[in-house]
Amino acid sequence: MQSAKCKVQNVGKGQRTASSQRRAGRVTLNIAFFTFYFALLLVAYLLSGFFVVRGNETAVVRRFGAAVKNSNGEVRLWPSGWHFDCPWPFASVDRVKLNEIRTLSVGNLEQEEPLQNSFLRNVDPARQAQFLSGDKNILNAQISVSYRVSDSAIGDFLFAAVSPERRLRTLAESVLADAMLHSGVDFVHTLGRNELRELMTSHLQRLAAEQRLGLTVDDVTIGNVSPPLRVKAEFIDVMNARADKETAINQARAYAEQREAEARATAQRAKDAAEVIRRQSVESAKAESESFGKLIAQLRSDEQSGRRSYAEARQMTLRRKYFDTLEEVLRKVAAKVVLDSGQAIDLTILREQKSGSK
Repeated sequence: MQSAKCKVQNVGKGQRTASSQRRAGRVTLNIAFFTFYFALLLVAYLLSGFFVVRGNETAVVRRFGAAVKNSNGEVRLWPSGWHFDCPWPFASVDRVKLNEIRTLSVGNLEQEEPLQNSFLRNVDPARQAQFLSGDKNILNAQISVSYRVSDSAIGDFLFAAVSPERRLRTLAESVLADAMLHSGVDFVHTLGRNELRELMTSHLQRLAAEQRLGLTVDDVTIGNVSPPLRVKAEFIDVMNARADKETAINQARAYAEQREAEARATAQRAKDAAEVIRRQSVESAKAESESFGKLIAQLRSDEQSGRRSYAEARQMTLRRKYFDTLEEVLRKVAAKVVLDSGQAIDLTILREQKSGSK
């Protein structure tokens, strides 16, 4: 009996030993599986630190909430490609498209016909388009602002402002309202739109830089400026009258230029004719002067040669000039009468010949 009891005790001890060994093996296996899964999760967690930046993007990494900066103190920009940094939540990545031109519109024009069920329709004050001009007129205005994220102030875009686009819209509305308030309706509506666009662009650029929005305003385009619907017909009449005025002014200016050109042409022709007469007179005077000089030289030559004295030659020359002049004058006279110088002259014969010639 004792030996049987010993055998039973030995068998019980063996079973308990085998059971404890199986339990130890299972614990070891569980630890191994847990270690493997933990290592796998750790590797996957570390691999989550890799991030991709696309070709049209630039990334900014924030570690423990602060932006990673370069040695010169500027925010570091990560170019396109694969990169690695601390995984979340120790680091986060902000991707920004620097080369993307963004557009926001300010103002919503009136509708020609009201929408159905619009009697109690809510009106968003941010989308109202009516502005008061400097001469107390109301105009509907709509502008478009083209902007982009500044690469030199990307830190301001990400961290300095809560909502840069919303603040830029507010600034654009204030700039538009201020420009309209300091301008007349004629200047805003038709005459000074280009100047107004340049003014709003420069003003909005300055305000965006002062507010540290991290945005660069490229251009402000005036989409449409129109009167309210209730006075649209009157504005059209004013525009037509202004167009008629400009047409009349242009026609008067063209007529004045034509008359001025004609007067200049007439004056130039008179000037040219006077110049021709002047040159002819000068040439004729020079010719007569040269002829007279040659005559004097001839008289001096005759005197020196002894053919005749200077007084005789001069008297003969004067007589010749007298006859030539008299011949030239009588050639122009219609009637010629030859009289004896020693008798009296009856001038009535000249009157009879004049009447008979008629």
